[in-house]
Amino acid sequence: MKKIITGILVAAFCAGAFARTFTAADVNDCLNNFSININKTLPNAASQQNVSAQAWIGKIYPSAPPHFAVGIEAGVSKLDMEPFKEAIEVFNVGGLPSFFVYPTVTANARIGGFFLPFDIGFSCMYMDISSLRAVSDGFGISFFNIGGDIRYALLKGEGAWPQLSLGFGYYYLGGKVSLNKDGVRAGLDYSTHAMFGQIQVSKTFLFFTPFLGFRGIFSKSATDWYWSVTDDRIATAASYVGTASSGKGSANSNWTDYFVPQIYSGFGLKFSFFAINISGSYDFAHTIWGGNLSLRFQM
Repeated sequence: MKKIITGILVAAFCAGAFARTFTAADVNDCLNNFSININKTLPNAASQQNVSAQAWIGKIYPSAPPHFAVGIEAGVSKLDMEPFKEAIEVFNVGGLPSFFVYPTVTANARIGGFFLPFDIGFSCMYMDISSLRAVSDGFGISFFNIGGDIRYALLKGEGAWPQLSLGFGYYYLGGKVSLNKDGVRAGLDYSTHAMFGQIQVSKTFLFFTPFLGFRGIFSKSATDWYWSVTDDRIATAASYVGTASSGKGSANSNWTDYFVPQIYSGFGLKFSFFAINISGSYDFAHTIWGGNLSLRFQM
């Protein structure tokens, strides 16, 4: 019995000795790290817009029929939520996942070139989801996306040859990620400018078009984060040391801070005037995956 009691006391002492305590500075660091994570994810999210299976959709003039496409698409990118989760759990408000599938939803159009073998794409969308209960009570996101790209065909896909194009694009993403739950408020506002160059190859077999490409993405981001808690919530947080009840800060990145080398691949299916594209991407530098699904009316 003495050995059992001694073991319990030692275990309790070790648990107390090694239990992590948090100060306001630690919570600030967590949210600052989360801001860095989102600054890495957003360039990948930007690239999930207006993905086309065909490396070049054809000319709008002279062409019979003229080539263009309009539709909607949904993209996703992995966002590491661990620092945000850690900051929230200090105040006994759990329920956040370790990562979040960050969405982009856009309406888009792509128009074939005049005379020369190029095409131009454009997409935009605004969405405000104040509560995503599938993630956690009180968790919400909002975002605004806009941008476009231009691609020039080096190979047009004639005969046995594939299509091969070089492209350049720019996208802007702005929005917020927030949590308001049980006396705890935390979140961040962000804006990201992303520019990229890409090379893509594709080949159409009847109605099936597989494709493979590579993007190099540069970005510039500005992120402002904040948190606040009530005194009652501080009183119940055994791991929190101090009386500070709020904090705020920012984490910005410049064009060369987070270069994204990204490979992407997928396939398209075209039936009559309707096209479905499915693709996936991977950022080698930051181990961030992404995906895209689109439905378009396409000539």
